[in-house]
Amino acid sequence: MSSDQLGRKVSDYLSRLHMGERTELGPAELAAGYLRTYLTGEDPLLTDVWPAVGRHFNEQLESNPDPLVISASDVVAVSFLSVNLPAKAAWTILTDLRAQLTKTLVKIPDDLFIEDPRCNYELYATEEASGELAPLQELWDLLRRDPQGRKWGMGATTTSKLMARKRPGLVPVQDSVVVNALGAEDSTYWLMWWQAMHLTDDSGSAFVANFARAACEAVPAAANLSLLRVLDIVIWMHASYQVGRYEARVQDN
Repeated sequence: MSSDQLGRKVSDYLSRLHMGERTELGPAELAAGYLRTYLTGEDPLLTDVWPAVGRHFNEQLESNPDPLVISASDVVAVSFLSVNLPAKAAWTILTDLRAQLTKTLVKIPDDLFIEDPRCNYELYATEEASGELAPLQELWDLLRRDPQGRKWGMGATTTSKLMARKRPGLVPVQDSVVVNALGAEDSTYWLMWWQAMHLTDDSGSAFVANFARAACEAVPAAANLSLLRVLDIVIWMHASYQVGRYEARVQDN
C-alpha cells in the first residue's frame, strides 16, 4: 500500500460526487448544496424535512466551556447525532473518570487541526518502539471501557462523536454511513483522514482540505465548523441521499 492510498479514498469520493441524473451539478456545487441543506434547510435539491438537528452538535451549551473537561453539555450534544451514551458510561465519564480524562485532554491541543502542517500523525498513532499510547488513542481507550476494563456500550460511533465534540478539528466522526461510503475500516480510519487532509496534487494544492474550505465559503452557516465536520456532513448527506435513507429520520441526525 502506498503512503497515501488510504487518504485517496476520501479525495476520490469527493471528486466523483454526483446526484443521479443531475450531471450539471459539479462536486463543489453539490457539496455546498448538501451543506446548506443540512445547516439551514435552504436548497431546492432536497425536499425532506430540514435543517437537521445535528447542526447544533458543535454549538456551545455553556457560557464558558472548558476544552479540558467532558461535561454534561458534551454528553447532550452527542445525542444530536442520533446516539446516546449508556447511562453508566455517561455518569462515570462525568464523575469518576473526569480527572483522568482531563489529564489526557491536556495532551491534545484544542487549537490544532488535522489539516495543519504542524499536525503530526504521532498524535494519533501509538509509538511502537516505546509502546506509549498516543494521546488520542489514550482518550479513545479511556472512553471505550469502564475503569475495570470491561466494555460498557461505548462503540466506535458513540466514542468518536464524543471525542469529536471535544476536538472537532482533530477527530473524524466514525459514522457507519460515512465509513461504508468511503470503503473505510475502523482500524485505519484516523490514518485515512490524516492522509486525506495532507494530500497534495502536482501543484502542491491540498485537494481535500481546499474542497472543504470552498464549501465553507459558499455556506456562511458553516463558518465555525471544522473541515472534518464539513466533510462528514457532505459525505453523510450524499451517501444517505443516494440510498434513500433520508425520510423522516433525518430530523434526528
